[in-house]
Amino acid sequence: MTSPAHRSDWQTLRFDLARRVREIREDLYGENGGPLLASALGIPFRTFLNYEDGCTIPAESILRFIETTNANPRWLLTGVGEKYRDPS
Repeated sequence: MTSPAHRSDWQTLRFDLARRVREIREDLYGENGGPLLASALGIPFRTFLNYEDGCTIPAESILRFIETTNANPRWLLTGVGEKYRDPS
């Protein structure tokens, strides 16, 4: 079993993505806006909480998240660049 101090690259990527998803949710919907964003994504709030806790986010959900929030996919993946896509 892998200890938190020795997480795999995949685990690190997953938890970094979860942190960035949470950051965008807080920016756009506020600290308690999870239910609103989950509704906009068409998923149960508990499912969205699981994503923020580091569970794997299915492709359909992350694509909806990008579309709904205008998040920059590169920033979500790497933390590099602008957080949001150019609205134009």
